[in-house]
Amino acid sequence: MQMLSNKLYLAMNAALFIAYNGTEDVPVSGSAIVDYCNLNKRALEPILQRLSGEGLIESIKGAKGGYYMPRPDAVTLRDVADAFITDVVPQKHDFAGYNSVLDDKLEQCYDSWLDSLSDISFKRLCHNARTLGQVAPINEPVLNFAI
Repeated sequence: MQMLSNKLYLAMNAALFIAYNGTEDVPVSGSAIVDYCNLNKRALEPILQRLSGEGLIESIKGAKGGYYMPRPDAVTLRDVADAFITDVVPQKHDFAGYNSVLDDKLEQCYDSWLDSLSDISFKRLCHNARTLGQVAPINEPVLNFAI
């Protein structure tokens, strides 16, 4: 079992890709993200809509449109998590009071985790990526040997 949902993990990666590659003058198109990262367009579109709706990225319409993050210094991983996580624990089970003890502890852990995400801005992540040379900018080709 994984801790992060696929949707949240995709949202964090899409936001980082946009912060790293997009600018207001040269936004990143949704199709570029799909192609470059080998993603399913149907999975990505609602992610981009939510990120845009929450004000974390900007959307530019039109033939030369796309996405960019206007203030990567002000957007954190917590902001993305807050946009995609609605509940920490499921609300459908009642274990004769035992769940309330566990739920309180899980909520505390969740709050600590969110606090740690608050310290990680997308500007910092982009700087780390550039410094470590872990990712190529979008204008550099990616080799894909899939058949």
